Amino acid sequence: MTITSGRIDEKSIRREIQDFGKVCESYYNGELSMSEYKSISGGFGTYSERGHKTGMLRFRIPAGILEFDKFKFILDSIEKYNVEKVHYTTNQSIQFHNLKPEVIPTLMLETYDAGIVTRGGGGDHPRNVLCSPLSGVEKDEYFDVSPYAKVVSDFLIDLIGKIKLPRKLKVGFSNSRKNIVHATYRDMGFVAKANGKFDLYTAGGLGVNPEFGIKTAEDIEPGDVLYYVMTMVQMFMKYGNYENRAKARTRYIPKTIGEELYLSEFKRILEELKKSEDLSFVVDEKTISKQGDGVAINPSRNIIEQKQDGLYAVKYHPLLGNPSVKVLKDLYDLVSNFEDIGIRISTKEEMYITNLTTGEANKVLDLLSSDNADTELQESVSCVGTTICQQGVADSSGLLRKIIQVDKEENFTDGTLPRLCISGCPSSCGVHQTSNIGFKGGKKKIDGVLVDAFDIFYGGNEYQGCERFGEVLGTISADNIPEMFRKLGREVQASNSNFDSWLDNNTERFMEIVKEFAI
Repeated sequence: MTITSGRIDEKSIRREIQDFGKVCESYYNGELSMSEYKSISGGFGTYSERGHKTGMLRFRIPAGILEFDKFKFILDSIEKYNVEKVHYTTNQSIQFHNLKPEVIPTLMLETYDAGIVTRGGGGDHPRNVLCSPLSGVEKDEYFDVSPYAKVVSDFLIDLIGKIKLPRKLKVGFSNSRKNIVHATYRDMGFVAKANGKFDLYTAGGLGVNPEFGIKTAEDIEPGDVLYYVMTMVQMFMKYGNYENRAKARTRYIPKTIGEELYLSEFKRILEELKKSEDLSFVVDEKTISKQGDGVAINPSRNIIEQKQDGLYAVKYHPLLGNPSVKVLKDLYDLVSNFEDIGIRISTKEEMYITNLTTGEANKVLDLLSSDNADTELQESVSCVGTTICQQGVADSSGLLRKIIQVDKEENFTDGTLPRLCISGCPSSCGVHQTSNIGFKGGKKKIDGVLVDAFDIFYGGNEYQGCERFGEVLGTISADNIPEMFRKLGREVQASNSNFDSWLDNNTERFMEIVKEFAI
């Protein structure tokens, strides 16, 4: 088949954005409720922020691959609209925050003209298609899955406005068992294998009532993945719950109709599609011909040796996933002079700059040093939380800042405190459920006063074959969590170990400390 560009029909999108502009104006003038606005705005990739005076806009970055011209457009837009807050999401998207209402529809149109889609960035639509961020350059990958993720992204974007799903549909492609896109527990996850084919997992997901995916097909030829995507779309539309939003995700379908019928129906629809449509495709294999400069560099936290000899990727993990606007501009100015550079957005709220020689990598590392994580704790993931998000229940980003402050006050060595995943509500934007230590935000009454409190999750794992959802150990007030980590850190530091090793040997002591601080 011929793959479309992944751009919605131009006349249609312009008309839709113009109509949405009137909705946006009505809401910010107080003529629509937040729920009424959200039911429309999410489909355009925007939500109002807490306080109702500003909004955010989410740019879909298919497969996390940010082409250079689109990177330039984002930077130009930051300058044009004086954007002060940018956020990398766990869905490999980029968000602008604190936007004035009148800017949002205008920026949507400009974004579309630049080849970036915001339509379907939220709401009941196929969401950004995820991909292992170092696919194509990672040493231990089975094969480069990014071309297939890009094709699927174009295919699903083209369906926006043509189909009505019960709720969102999330698709991911994993290039290795690291599984950092959580392919084995998404609505659809294509998992690369050593034989150059995919296994498919479906009907998984995080959030309320999380579920691991069901292995639905094995040894799929990569050029056939669209048959399986369209089958899932049809399954969702046929069996998804259009009446009850709480049960309108794919993971509820096997619970409703039974796993046996679910698998047989998937197979039936797939076979019918293969008879009626040509959805197969071939991608051009991309090769990287760039050569290193002959100087070796030792891999470290922020530098990764690629499978291409002499080339490296540099990781840029700004605190809380919020990059410095100035650093982003300086980074573009620097790497635009380098040959064959790649920019990738990760699911860990970070960016990778790929295909660097040793000399180039060192220059990038130096430039990023003022805004880059240099400890395991600083690589923690947090959603934006209640200071911005209307759906947020607790201040997740504020909590992480306080824990990092404790780490600095105590001068703990790197690794004394662990990498955390923190969500401000049950939606799991901070992917707390498959983190070794995670937190989910909520509210609790203490002495008659309603305060921020977090459930602590322990023992989650995302690695393929070892997947686990964390066990909830208790609920701790937000004020007490930093002090809990102060106490934990002191014990770990005294053991001359790192947190993970200490925890393996002192699990009962860890439980005691959690219990001491729990409500």
